[in-house]
Amino acid sequence: MTNRKSATTLRRLSFVCSLGSVALVLLACSSKEAPGTVDPPGGTGASPATGGSAASSAGGPGSSAGSISLGGVGTEPGTGGPCQGLACAVPSCVGMPKTTITGKVYDPAGKVPLYNVLVYVPNSPVEPFTEGATCDRCDAKVLNPVTSAVTDETGGFVLTDAPAGANIPLVIQVGKWRRQLVVPNVAGCADTALTDPQVTRLPRNKAEGDIPRMAIAVGGADQLECLPLRMGVDPAEFTPASGDGRIHLYVGGYRRNARDHVPVTAFDAAHGGGAITAATELWSTKESLMKYDIALLSCEGGENEQEKPMTARQAMYDYAAAGGRVFASHWHAIWFGNGPDPVPSTGTWLRRPINPAGTRQNPNGDGTPQPGTINQSFPKGEALAKWLLNVGASTAQGSMELTYPRDDIQAVNAEVAREWITVNNPNYADAPKAVQYMSFNAPIGAPEDQICGRAVFTDLHVASIDDNSEANALGFPASCEMRELSAQEKAVAFMLFDLSACVQNEDVPPKPPK
Repeated sequence: MTNRKSATTLRRLSFVCSLGSVALVLLACSSKEAPGTVDPPGGTGASPATGGSAASSAGGPGSSAGSISLGGVGTEPGTGGPCQGLACAVPSCVGMPKTTITGKVYDPAGKVPLYNVLVYVPNSPVEPFTEGATCDRCDAKVLNPVTSAVTDETGGFVLTDAPAGANIPLVIQVGKWRRQLVVPNVAGCADTALTDPQVTRLPRNKAEGDIPRMAIAVGGADQLECLPLRMGVDPAEFTPASGDGRIHLYVGGYRRNARDHVPVTAFDAAHGGGAITAATELWSTKESLMKYDIALLSCEGGENEQEKPMTARQAMYDYAAAGGRVFASHWHAIWFGNGPDPVPSTGTWLRRPINPAGTRQNPNGDGTPQPGTINQSFPKGEALAKWLLNVGASTAQGSMELTYPRDDIQAVNAEVAREWITVNNPNYADAPKAVQYMSFNAPIGAPEDQICGRAVFTDLHVASIDDNSEANALGFPASCEMRELSAQEKAVAFMLFDLSACVQNEDVPPKPPK
C-alpha cells in the first residue's frame, strides 16, 4: 500500500496559475506566436512543425492530480463575472480568433482515431477512479472543466475558449481509459494544434495513465484477447487473475479431450508460462465479476452450458445492472437468449445456420465476405457509419463487408435494446435479417436516471480463421498474430471503446460535461 501511494504521489499532475501570470496572458492576447513544441512522453523537443505538443503526466489506477495551485478567485475575462483558477486565464480575444486547442485522439497504438472521447482542461484536481464496476452515467459526471469537447467521427476535437499560458493541463478520457498531459505553451487568441498521435493517444500501460480493469474469458473459436494487443496495449498489462496487470485472462469452456477449438490455456515462456484461471471462477458470482470494469467473453466454439449455470447467468446480468460492462461474442449468446428474465426480452434469439446447409463457411479464413448494413437511425449508429468510412473499414457510408457472420439474433426489442449492424441470411428468404451487433443498457427497462451498466453482443469474430487451436498451443501472447487491425476488428474496437464510455440516452448525440 505504501509503495502504491508513493508511486501515485510521484505521478501527480501539478500546474500553477497565479493571478500575476494571468495578467501577463491577457496582455499578450494579440500575440501571433506559434504554438509551443510538444514533448512526447519521456522525450524532449519535438519540432515546431509537428504543431503543439504535450508532456505526459501519467496517472495509473488510483492516481490523483493533487498539489494544484489554481490562483484563487478573479474576474473572468470578457464577462466581468467571477472566475477561479485556470478559468481566469481564458483571454477575451475581442475581435480576434478564440484561444483553441485542437487535435485527434487515437487508440493506444496511436494509429486508429477514436470517436466519443472526452477531452478537457481541468479546473480542479482530477479525481482517482474507484476500482471495479461502478454506476457510470454521463449525466452524473461533475468535472468542472475550463473547456471540454468530445471527439467526432474523425477522432478530432476542438477546445474553445481554452486558457492561455504555460503548462496547461489536458485530460483525455473515455470511461476509465484516461491520460493526463501538459501542453507546454498555449498561445492566446490562436490555435494550438496537437498533431503527434503518440501524444494524444490513450495509455498503453498503467505507467502512462489509467486503463480499465478488464477480464477476458478466452475461447477456442476466436481470439478476442489479441485485439487489445493489436490496439497497442502493453503485453505486460496481461496477467493471470492473481497478477497486477490491468487485463486478467481466464480460460473459457472447451472439450478437454478435443483436438479442435482449444483455447490458449497458459502464458508463453517469455511471459512466465503461468496457467490461465478457469472462467468459471470469473462468472460464478456477481462479487467476482464486480472487481472488473469490463468482462469480455470470446467465442468458445460451443455453448458449454454446463459451465454457465443459471446462477452464473444471473450473476452476469446483476453485474451489468450494477454498472459492469459485458462484451460477448457468438456462442456466448447463451447469456442473453437463455439468460434470466428480463434479458431474453432484448431480442428474438434463435440460432440459425447462415452458411449453406451441411457446409462450414470460412474454416480457413477464405469465406466470401457478406455485405453488412449499419443502422444509422440513431446518433451513434450514424457516427459508426461515418467513422468506419474515415478509418478505411468501409467504402460506402452505411455498409461494410463482414467475414464469417453468424445468425443468433434476428431482431432487437427497440424499447430496451439497439441494433447496430445486420446482414441478410440467404437461407431464410422470408425473414433474412441476422443482427451482428446489438447492445442494451442495464437494468433493462429501468428509468434513465437509474441506468448504470451496458452489454454488447456480437456475432462476428476477430480471428481470421474458425479454429485457433494451433496458434493457441504457443501460449499467450505468442498465440496472437501481430498486424494492423482488419476492417472487422476496427468495428469491434469502436464497440469496445463505446462500451467503455459513460452510459447515456442514445437518442441524443454525446455531449461533453460542463
